[in-house]
Amino acid sequence: MSNVSFHRVSKHFGDAVAVNELTLEVPDREFMVLLGPSGCGKTTALRMVAGLDTVTSGELRIGGELVNDVHASDRDIAMVFQSYALYPHMTVRKNIESPLTARSANRLDAASRSQRVHEAAEILGLSDYLNRKPGELSGGQRQRVALARAIVRRPHVFLMDEPLSNLDAKLRVQTR
Repeated sequence: MSNVSFHRVSKHFGDAVAVNELTLEVPDREFMVLLGPSGCGKTTALRMVAGLDTVTSGELRIGGELVNDVHASDRDIAMVFQSYALYPHMTVRKNIESPLTARSANRLDAASRSQRVHEAAEILGLSDYLNRKPGELSGGQRQRVALARAIVRRPHVFLMDEPLSNLDAKLRVQTR
């Protein structure tokens, strides 16, 4: 894991200001929650860390490195979206495994991939669903698949946009 640092970071969409001079330090291995009303810039801040939205001004650092101009694929970040972003044509197993086969730098041998998938599935109560497709699952189960897909990567930074919103109370506590 790596620390994430915002120093007077702003994001503008035309004349609209989505994030205004955010200064925030999230230490390595720290669990941070951004709270605020809808539309206040929480998701935009996460998207800037992930490299999905550009920084208009200020400095965004991950592990001490300035990443304003670093491509999303070079940031070693896993993001769980509120909308799950699962591949509907793939099984749960393949969805969870997909980040381990997507880039040559992340590729593991088949046994290591299988072990990581099974560990994540066990933690999140998905072992019985590995051969199903996302369309056969409830919203909470799909959310757990998205979480498992992030966990298997073992990235430097985890970003989660409303990650527990579709989980039942028992699993919400266990997942934390």
